[in-house]
Parts: sequence; structure tokens; C-alpha cells
Amino acid sequence: MADASSESKRDYAVGRMREPEEIRPARLVSVLLMFVVAAVGFWWLHRGDFSLWWLEDLPVYAHALRDWQAGRSPYNAELSPLYFLYPPAFLYMAGWLSHLVPEGWGAWVYVGAHVAAVCAIPLVLARYFFRRPWLGLLLAELVFVAEPRFTALLALCGANVASLFYCLAFAAAVPGLRRNRWELFYLVVFLGGITKITFLALLLLPVLIGKRQWGRSIVCGVAVAGTNLAEQVLLPGLYAGYQWSVLQAILVQRHYGYGVFGVLAFFDDKRHHAVGLWPYAVSALLALGITLGLLVLRRRLEDGSADGGLLAGNAVWVALVVMAVVLVNPREMQYDVDIALFAAFVVFVTALRVRWPLLLMVAWFLPSLVVPRVIHSPVLYGVYETLLVLGAFGVGYWWLWRGAGRSGFSFGG
Repeated sequence: MADASSESKRDYAVGRMREPEEIRPARLVSVLLMFVVAAVGFWWLHRGDFSLWWLEDLPVYAHALRDWQAGRSPYNAELSPLYFLYPPAFLYMAGWLSHLVPEGWGAWVYVGAHVAAVCAIPLVLARYFFRRPWLGLLLAELVFVAEPRFTALLALCGANVASLFYCLAFAAAVPGLRRNRWELFYLVVFLGGITKITFLALLLLPVLIGKRQWGRSIVCGVAVAGTNLAEQVLLPGLYAGYQWSVLQAILVQRHYGYGVFGVLAFFDDKRHHAVGLWPYAVSALLALGITLGLLVLRRRLEDGSADGGLLAGNAVWVALVVMAVVLVNPREMQYDVDIALFAAFVVFVTALRVRWPLLLMVAWFLPSLVVPRVIHSPVLYGVYETLLVLGAFGVGYWWLWRGAGRSGFSFGG
């Protein structure tokens, strides 16, 4: 593998950007202090919300597991407006894992694993996915923690199991990125998929970055669908409770998320007191368009690349796929968008030829502090982050499309 200086010279020679300047630790510390001050200000403005955010999902998991193990239904409204939104398979997995730790330690072990997973996600992405010389591990952690509206910190406070599955999936994808070995990754996606069906979007990673992974990805998706069907047949009572709980949380409580579907559903519901078909249709068309667009771009990059199309070696391409994993999810939450924002930062720095990434951090962070003052509905607070991700996806797509048409374009940079 070429070193950073040789990569920079090669990129410059074919008309692509040079690497941003290396950031000194002292400058990182000063920026970190600024974001600590911003975090204090953010807490002061929204201190009333923190009691709701802190480990928000942990009591839901604990309550559901206790009820299920005691022979009661885990799907009830006792913790309303929070509901247990996971199928019966998750209960069996969680129940089995709960017997591996001493009694009374389950919550502590889960919180520790969750915190470790959230902190590890940017390190895994920076080290094995994006691999840019300017994106050191300290800067990666700082970028992640200091995302607009502190999205990653909100994910940390929420304690949702999604962060654990994302971390495991990204770690399991490393052999796929290096040697096109995705077996462990498919296992993680299967377990994640039977917990949350939206985790099947992670299959875009082997399909778009790996080689000849369509068949295995389809098998993984079919296995998740088969497990879901088996739950309906073998555990009809529990599965009916799961469906009721999802209906209550998403449609009755109007927790649509703040992705494209969430925004459209919110306004449709506000106007007509119900969600019509068009938010679903637009969301489905967006997901289809993103997927087809990436397939077309992949073909163009492979055909026009001077190095045979090393898909896993291009930071912008990998970042586009990571963002796509989140954008095709109809119900985006903070524990999804924090990952997409990190990928978006890499795209902006690379495609816009940003020489000082720290300035970009400040520039895209500051507007997020005033979002709650402009948008008065809490369910729409994340619109700014979603717009940033969509913008980064468009910028990165255009940059790669234009670059693939240049003579001597090297895809491995």
C-alpha cells in the first residue's frame, strides 16, 4: 500500500485534491475545548430534555425482558410513550445473553458495551473504511462527538441497541474490505435483521464494495424474511403484540424519525391527521433511486478506472455507500444519522478540497445550535442533519462521476 505522500502526489497528478494538512495535537485540543464549551451551552438551552434522553431505551429493554421471563406480555403501554419495538426473536437472544452475566449485572454490561460500541464506530470507519492520512483516530473521535447537534452524543445517551449492531457489522466487514471475505458480516447482519428489518440495508456494503456478493446477500435477506415468517407462525401471540407496539409507537405516537419519510409523514399527518401513501412512495422511490444510482456509478468507475476499479480503496465511494445504508432507511434516528454524518464529513473534505477540516467542523456545527430555536417540533430537530447527508451524497456522487470521465483517473485513491 502506498504511503500518504505518494497517494497525495498521485491524486494531484491526475487533477484530484491533495491531502489536507496534518493537524497538530495542540490544535485538536483547542478545538475540543471549544466544543466542550458548546456542549455546555447546548445542555443549558435544553437541560430539560436530558432527563428524557439519558439511557432512554434501557428501561424499555429491561422491562420487556423481565415481563417476558415472568410469563407476561413484553408488549404493553406501561412505559408509554416508549414501546418495545422488537420482534420475539430479539427476546430470545436477549434472554440467552442475560444468563451469561451475573444477576443484577445485565444493565451495567449492556451500558458498557453500548458506550464502547459508540466510541468504536468512528475509529473502525476511519481506520478500515475511509483510510485517509489526515483522518487520524483522535480527529475521527472528535468529528464524531462534535457532529451537528451532537447527534452522536444523543445516540450515546439513548442507549439503543442499533449502535451495537452497527459497530459489530462494521468490524465484521473489515475482512470483506480487505479480502472480500464477508461470512462473519452476513452473520451479524442476519442477527441485526431479525432484530430490526432495516439493518438489511447494510447488505449494500458487500453488494457495492465487494466482489460477486449478490447471491450471498440475497440468501441473507431471505433468511431474515424466513425467520420473520416463522415468528408469525410459531409465536402468533407475541408477534401480534410486536405489531401492535410498532403501530402505537410510529403511527399513534407519531415517531416517524427525521429522514425524508419522517419529514413528509409529519407534514402529511399534520395536514390530514393521517399518513397517506405518498410519503411511503417518495421514500421508496428515493431508496430505489439511490441504489440504482450507485450501481450505475459503480459501472462507470470500474470502466473508467486506471487501476481496475478498486472499490474498497476509494474513501468517497465507501462513504457514499455508508451514507446510502442510512438514507434508504425510512425511519432514520440519531443512532443512524450519526454514522451518515461522519461519512458526509469525509466526502465534504475530499470533494470540496477542504484544506483545514477543523474549520469545516465549526462551520457545519454552529447552525445546528439554533435549529431547536427555528424548528419548534422536536420530531423535526434532525432535519438539518438529514439535509447535510443528502447534500454530501450529491456532492460525492457528482465528484466521482466527473472524476471517472477523466483520463488517467485512479479509483484507488
